[in-house]
Amino acid sequence: MKEFLIIIGVFVLMSSMATAQKDSTVVSKIKKIREDSVIIYQSKEESPSDISISYGNKGWVMEFDKKFMMRVQWRLQFRFESQSNPPLFFIPEEDVLDGSFNVQRARLKVGGYAYQPYINYYLEYDFPSGYLLNWEFTFARLKYLQFKLGQWKISYNTERYISSGKQQFVERSVSNRFFTFDRQIGIMLKGDIFDGKIASSSYNFGLFNGNGRMAQNDDGKFLWFARYQWNFSRHPMKMSYCDIDRDTKPKGFLAFAYAHNESAYTRFSSDGGGTLPGYLLGEKQQYKINQYNTEFMFKYRGLSVTSENHVKKINDQVDSQVSRLYGGYYQAGYFFSELVKFMPKPLEFILRYAYVSNNTFYNYNINEYSIGLNWFFKGHLSKLTADFSYVENQDFVNDEDNYRFRIQWDVSF
Repeated sequence: MKEFLIIIGVFVLMSSMATAQKDSTVVSKIKKIREDSVIIYQSKEESPSDISISYGNKGWVMEFDKKFMMRVQWRLQFRFESQSNPPLFFIPEEDVLDGSFNVQRARLKVGGYAYQPYINYYLEYDFPSGYLLNWEFTFARLKYLQFKLGQWKISYNTERYISSGKQQFVERSVSNRFFTFDRQIGIMLKGDIFDGKIASSSYNFGLFNGNGRMAQNDDGKFLWFARYQWNFSRHPMKMSYCDIDRDTKPKGFLAFAYAHNESAYTRFSSDGGGTLPGYLLGEKQQYKINQYNTEFMFKYRGLSVTSENHVKKINDQVDSQVSRLYGGYYQAGYFFSELVKFMPKPLEFILRYAYVSNNTFYNYNINEYSIGLNWFFKGHLSKLTADFSYVENQDFVNDEDNYRFRIQWDVSF
């Protein structure tokens, strides 16, 4: 409730400032400027301070005196999903189990900068769950050395870190829920180095409470992770799936990540800490987790190829048992209009294989085979996605298979 009141306060503040701008007697001139089909209203006062309100790809933008800027954007996901055999292990944010139409996500995003253009902030609130998901500040004066604090999805693996609105399929792969650390409260150093050179790289190093969303550190043990990314195209690339821009030069990266945590949990999601199949909710520091991840992303002339490969070692320090999970996905998409001229340019064909293995407790792997289509009305800001999946050995049970159909419209404005 507190988070909702904060958001309402932001809108009241914006409305008040807009009204004051309109009614002020010091306004001497109002310009109407058209730039790329975006209408901008700008008021100029007799004082040096300026207030401008504009609308673009990131929603409504209000700027004041070149020291303050705020973007406000709404995002909605309207989904229908039908499954032949709904899973026992699922995450509410990702699954619709009852074969109905559903507003899967309805979010308000507020971001910008304060006092200086390099002091950035971002808030994200989800109405279906009632959670304040993100609150973060980034000090980005230097490209090669930036500091971030708050709560967000840590950038351990790209599939989870990238917004669901920029995914290639309706939802992330079955492997994601087993290996993500999701949202955590903490601090991080990051940066891009050697830009424009063959050694172009990006790095992240973070320290977090390690107990999930809105959770304090209750045991003195912290989650920490490190990630190194080599940008073999000599520049950091836009972090989204699909080659919508039809890059005429190959773009991509190769990344490696490591994470360590000790807590009562074996998995994390937007709901916070939880348990994986085969594990119970533990005591403080019961589960010592070490994870390794390698990633690859490539885009060129409408083709996109991505993959992640994970290893997760869980050391149960109460029952003295060590187990290992393996998993990942291989995914590709292609705009056939690049090859066959009669194909519609907004249409993309997509394929994915994903798997999860836990040989310590289960004899069978979970395998996901998915195909689908994307129709982009306005890039990832407005797109229609349909996919069909065959999930083999669901919940690690032999012959417990699931056929799943989903269609979704994702729109941001």
